Amino acid sequence: MNSYYLESLGCAKNLVDSEIFAAILQRAGLAGVEYPEEADLVLVNTCSFLEDSLRELDLVLSELALLKQEGQFERLWVTGCVMNRGLDEFKELFPEVDAWIGLKDFAALERRLGLEHSSDQTRFPIQGGFHRYLRISDGCLNNCSYCAIPSIRGAMRSVPIEALISEAEALATAGDDEFLELVVIAQDTANYGLDIYGRKALPELLERLAALPRYRWIRVMYMHPDHFEAGWLELWKAHPKLLPYFEIPIQHSEDRVLKAMNRHKGRRELEELFAAILKEIPHAVLRTTVISGFPGETRAEALALRDFVARIPFLHLGVFSYSRETGTPAYDLPDQVPARTAERRRNALLAFQAQRRELMLEDLVGKSLEVLVEETEDEEEGNSWIGRAWFQAPEIDGVTFIEGPGLQAGQILRADVTNAVDADLFATVYPQEAEQ
Repeated sequence: MNSYYLESLGCAKNLVDSEIFAAILQRAGLAGVEYPEEADLVLVNTCSFLEDSLRELDLVLSELALLKQEGQFERLWVTGCVMNRGLDEFKELFPEVDAWIGLKDFAALERRLGLEHSSDQTRFPIQGGFHRYLRISDGCLNNCSYCAIPSIRGAMRSVPIEALISEAEALATAGDDEFLELVVIAQDTANYGLDIYGRKALPELLERLAALPRYRWIRVMYMHPDHFEAGWLELWKAHPKLLPYFEIPIQHSEDRVLKAMNRHKGRRELEELFAAILKEIPHAVLRTTVISGFPGETRAEALALRDFVARIPFLHLGVFSYSRETGTPAYDLPDQVPARTAERRRNALLAFQAQRRELMLEDLVGKSLEVLVEETEDEEEGNSWIGRAWFQAPEIDGVTFIEGPGLQAGQILRADVTNAVDADLFATVYPQEAEQ
């Protein structure tokens, strides 16, 4: 075999595993290609977090199985979360798969490729852009009643600080590429270190990461509101490269629903948390996610959630219809909300948020802000680019279309906002800024 194609499904946390698999494939002398038809080996790293994830996997494997039957590539290997959820069904459905490799079983891939085992889990970047993800823990201790993650990926396992610092330093460069943004991720970043240090060690980790010279931006994602501490805000005030971008997924606002979800802070405490953030850091940007149609959610509670969202200035809001997942405590809760009702409530929240976000982004027109230039829109002229403002996380928060002469991919500079459409901004960089 000379080439491989790697299909990474699911979230950025799964992408980290995919990059380790990619590094092993590279070490075996295989070259990555853009399309499965160009490969000798296709490896699929799966997600099985939701029923929708399993449906997506079914579609992906159906297409790949057909290509394999047509002789487009030689081998089809599958790994990832499906190994711990849905494996028997998929094995029966897809006899075309030549190997099923355990979740995060990097040694098994090494053996199949005839490599000696290496404890050094080097990563090979497989996504575009100038950011890298640093997964500081895997698994979860929270046992939210709707979530299958603990049964798939196990209890939380934090990576020691020294190992993370070494990994972050290594991630900053790959060949000729340099990466300017480090995105800190986990199922719950706020609880980092509790299992290995007996205390929350996120502040210590962020202090160390902020001291690394190569990164201009450090973004922290997935901060559980039950575990985030307002005293940590001093870190963001002390270190400018820690972006004041607070992704704190609340999932709901109403006390009864939150208790049924096995989440502990109620509405008043959540309001106090966001008020504290904005008091200490007035220019902070807030992002959250919520679930519509959780079992037992009444119309009054759905309206109260909308009222909560209206009171807190979330620039970014993700809304997910409740997914009834086999094996989770919420699966057996009474008063399951009809899927159509959950979807209708979701759509109403998203429509409200779209209007509010548009107004918030329009307020930025005429202002200057920091942007990361990522790729060109017009290779011939070279004056039109796509990037992200500091408050736009990769892949989920929209982009900024940037006009200006002399720009280069991989620059962070100031741009003047000229327009806002939906989740995206339009901005101009003038020559003096482009020269910086």
